[in-house]
This record gives sequence, structure tokens and C-alpha cells, in this order.
Amino acid sequence: MVQNTEIVDASNNTVTLDNLSDYMVVGWDIDTTGRRLLDEICHIAGHTPNSTFNQYIMPHNDIDQVARRRHLLCTITMGRFRALKDIKNNKTLKSKSEISALAEFIEWLEQMLKDNGKKMAILVCHEVSKFNTCLLIKSLLAYNLLDKFSEVVKGFANCHSFAQTHCQDTMVMFSLRVLSKVLLDKDHIDTSKATERAKLAYDIVQHLCVTLESGNDDGKEVVTGSEVSEETKAKALSTFLTSIDSEVQTLHSTQELLARQKSLNTVYHKSLSYQTSALDRKKAISYRNSIAKANIDYMTLQSLWTENKDGFKDAVKEKLPELSDDDKENIVTTIIMHFENPEPISPPPKGGKKYGGRFRRRSSSNKDNRKSLSENDADSLSPKSTDQANGHNLEAEKPQNEIIKSHENGENN
Repeated sequence: MVQNTEIVDASNNTVTLDNLSDYMVVGWDIDTTGRRLLDEICHIAGHTPNSTFNQYIMPHNDIDQVARRRHLLCTITMGRFRALKDIKNNKTLKSKSEISALAEFIEWLEQMLKDNGKKMAILVCHEVSKFNTCLLIKSLLAYNLLDKFSEVVKGFANCHSFAQTHCQDTMVMFSLRVLSKVLLDKDHIDTSKATERAKLAYDIVQHLCVTLESGNDDGKEVVTGSEVSEETKAKALSTFLTSIDSEVQTLHSTQELLARQKSLNTVYHKSLSYQTSALDRKKAISYRNSIAKANIDYMTLQSLWTENKDGFKDAVKEKLPELSDDDKENIVTTIIMHFENPEPISPPPKGGKKYGGRFRRRSSSNKDNRKSLSENDADSLSPKSTDQANGHNLEAEKPQNEIIKSHENGENN
């Protein structure tokens, strides 16, 4: 019911860079099967001026419709095998498993640091929310690769926040297309692939790096030249840098928020169903998210209702100080109605959503059964079957038929 996962920003910019010459800025980005934490990575890319990493990943689940249009990727089935296909050129892509791609990405970072004489990397990605970072951390935790990843990566920096801080006086929108057109003078760019977005994020950061030679600490002087040292870029990104531990904390906070939202579906299951209007569903989702953000789950509401029914309304309103009085009243009324008259959650139809409607597809086996039944019905209407069913024997009635025929012949003669 919720298409996008709302990331809880629980990170703190507490990363300190000791020696600026030990760090190297690397652009990166990923393509995903959707915008939820249960989705998977299907493409990971990295970019430096001297090298580029590009690897497709075969996901377990199919790519949803929104991500298919965004990344121009889809999953296909060829016999017993599944594969990724590029929708734009209609070619099958070579892919690997997620653990192999992540391990190769870490090895590529180690090789880049070794070739450039650096110790750790700063990963730069352009995104409004921290969804890509959370999904990457989630995948690394699933395959026990976070410790190895932490040895080569110092932290993450957001190109969107970096550009918004430096260009807020001259620009209104800070999307990747607008920044590329205004700062890099690039038109008609293709942002569907992670490789191109990683390159653009790196180029934008390099374009907006602040000079250190001027001694200006306000961060307003901008260098537009292409030759910018790694020390300059590392110092410019130091105030926008978040550590890996902070991103792990953000991931856990988001997962806890989603768990509270899921528990509250029991209260709003009727309003969240597609039998209601879109306005009612949107309002129910907003109320459910507001309750979850206040660290309230279904067990908390149930305990408050059991302990004190008379003071339940005031107790819930005190936990929602940021909402208006009307919203508080609507939330409390819905919760009280649920506990006073709980409605059982009806199971989904057995036929499923696809074939549960008016024009349900009939299988060939049912068609054969109907054909055999119709043939049996036709046989049941035949005289032979009727007589046998009534217990009569046609051979026993034969003499009587012959007498009738002879009698008729005699009369005719």
C-alpha cells in the first residue's frame, strides 16, 4: 500500500578526517527493483577518473513497473533460467549474484586505493533520500561483508545536499538533470543507468569543490576547473560526510518504524483496502505513519486500552503533540472503534486478484470436465439409459413389441 519507504534520518555528521591526503572520492550509484527496503539491487556502479565499475545483479524478485520505466530494465524467463534484459536495446545482460557483485565492488575499491596511494574512499551519490545507502548497507549485512567494506570506505556523502548548500542562491531545483545542464553544460543526458548517474555525481562534486588556498572557511568560493586535488574534494565533503555506523543506525531505525507501521495495519485494515476511496487511503496512511513516528505500536495501544479505558483518549493525544486537534480526534476515534468492535480481517480470495474477477480464466482441465459432464447428460437423456435407469430390460419387452407389430399387420391384412 505504501510504494516508497520513508527513511528515518538518525545519522550524525561526526566523521573527522585526520589526514586529507589519505582519502579518495569515488562516485557510486545503484539500480533497484523498487523503492522499498525489501527490494533488491539489480545494478551497481562506481566511477573514478581512471576507472569505472559496472556490474548487473540478477534479483530474486521481478522488477516492479515503476523501476522498470526508471531504469529501463526487466526480468525475463528463458526456459528454466531467468535473466535481465535492457528494454532500450532489447539485449540480454550478463549478470551475477548479489554477493559476488558486492565482493567485486569492494575489491575494485581496494584496487583503486592501492593504485592512487590512498587509504580509504569517500563514496558520493546523488539522491534526495538515503534509500540507496540503506539498501547497500542492508545487503552488506546480509552477506557479512560490512566489516570488509568498512576497511576501505570512510563514509558516504550526498551530492544533492552538497549542491543545494552551494547553489541555493542561484538555483531552485537540484535534480541530476538540472545540475548537469547548469553546471556541466550537458543536455539530453541519460539518467536511467547507474553508471551515468555515478559519473555525473562525481563530476558535480568536482565542479563545486571549494578552494583551500584562499583560506576562506565559509565555503562559498567555488572552483570551476577540472583539475582539483583529492585533498580539496575531501575537505569540501567533510561537513557532509556520514559514517557507516550512522547509516547502520538509520537502517535499524527505519526497520523499526516499518515494523510499527505493519502492526498498526490491524487498526486501519479496512481504510487501507482498495474498496475505499483514494482520499480515505491517503488519510489512513498519514495517520498510521504519524502514530508509528511517535514510537507507538499496536501492543502499546492495546496495553493502554486494557489498563485505562476512560483515560485512553487523553493518553493517546499526549503522545501525538505535533498533530492538530482534528487529526488527534480522528485517530483516537478510529482506535476506540477498533477496540470496541473489532472486525476480523477477511482472508484474500482463493482465486487471487488476477483471476478472481468477472472474467475469470477457465483452465483446459475444467473444460474437459465440462465436456465429459455434458456428454453424460446427453447420454442420460437417451432411451436406453432411461430404461436401464428405471430397471426395465429391453430384451424382456421385445415379445410384447412383436405382438403389437403382428397385431397391426393382421389388422392391415
